[in-house]
Amino acid sequence: FEHTSCAQNTAMSSASAVCWWLMLSVSCAANANASWSSVNVEDFGAIGDNKTDNTKSFRSALLAVVGGGEVVVPAGKVFQTAPVNLTSNIVLRVDGTMRAVENMSAFPKIAILPSVGHDYDTNGPARRHPFVFAVGGRNITITGSGTIDGAGAYWWPNYHNRSIDPHVGRPHLMELQNISGVEVSGVTLLNSGFWTFHPTYCTDVHIHHITIQAPWGQAPNGDGIDVDSCRNVLIEHNYINCGDDHVTILSGVGAAGQAFAMPSKNITVRDNKLGTGMGLSVGSSVSGGVEDVLYTNNIMNETAGQWGMGVHIKTRVSYGGYIRNVAYVDNVFETAGVPGGAIHIECGYQSGGTCNYTECTEIRDIVFRNLTFQNSGGPGDLICFENRPCHNITVENVHVNEQGRDWGCSSVASGTITDVTPTGLAAACGLNTSSP
Repeated sequence: FEHTSCAQNTAMSSASAVCWWLMLSVSCAANANASWSSVNVEDFGAIGDNKTDNTKSFRSALLAVVGGGEVVVPAGKVFQTAPVNLTSNIVLRVDGTMRAVENMSAFPKIAILPSVGHDYDTNGPARRHPFVFAVGGRNITITGSGTIDGAGAYWWPNYHNRSIDPHVGRPHLMELQNISGVEVSGVTLLNSGFWTFHPTYCTDVHIHHITIQAPWGQAPNGDGIDVDSCRNVLIEHNYINCGDDHVTILSGVGAAGQAFAMPSKNITVRDNKLGTGMGLSVGSSVSGGVEDVLYTNNIMNETAGQWGMGVHIKTRVSYGGYIRNVAYVDNVFETAGVPGGAIHIECGYQSGGTCNYTECTEIRDIVFRNLTFQNSGGPGDLICFENRPCHNITVENVHVNEQGRDWGCSSVASGTITDVTPTGLAAACGLNTSSP
């Protein structure tokens, strides 16, 4: 099921996201395992005293429901454990706290992703096992009123001192890889060692009514949600307060991502509240392609005064791939882009040199419509590749309250600018200004 281009028809995009999720819910209910059972980790000897290592109890509980069932982490207690692996038709219901043990050896080294070709954190050949992990399967649900705590303070020093764990990446809090049918709801995801939630190679993903917390300035690369080479994703009604991108859409790195060729597409991010962080992003790893993305009805109010941005489309020199049919519509940024600026297309992000036409990322059919920035460090910049300019960039009814800086723009080959303040964007881009 694929919706029409969100840059062409944003209303259809939002409706489509609801349609595929309703169909998925019916499918999951129809395929529920007949031998479904529910178990409590305490039934397998788990002790919620925030000091006992309950790894054996958690793994025994998960083994007891292989094929279909629910594992409950009961309310009011803190259960420490090493990483866990989920399988098909499993519900992990966390009503208490599930906290990662502070022991590097409990997080084994695992293979890098084939679409990346190296670890995202260190660019090395290995990474640490995510705290909650699944590889291959279908119908995985993570829900409840409790907390999944990655004990990130144990891992964050590795960023500043790479000799602690040389060439090995810090663990994600949660990574679900190659899963069809994912629902994550209700839980609080706290203090990840690296990115918080990393759905990868998944289809039919619904993330809703969760809270993500990672402290700015303490949790390096503490992204909220990194959607990586996934299709049919709906992210809604969440609160995200984090150490880097609130949400970003990815699809592999360089030659590995191009060869793997699995784009991220048909993704709607709506009705979320965003605290401190780096905004709503696409990239920079887009070598497999990103298309049909809608960010709508989100509210951002950063509080830490960091280099936050509201809107950030980014790619690196020689990554290739494409970013197409991406729309930011009806979003309000109470405070964003202080001092970084409100809206950015940033080609050559954290990279130098130049790319030829085929090496440069294709960027086209991008819409920024009905966006308000009440407090910002400046309007921002639309900087595209000189050897592969951006095409069909629409900026309409966009208002940035802070007018201390001018717009920046280069290599935007075509587009329309309508009712934008501060003025000057059309002139900077060499485009005509339309009347509202």
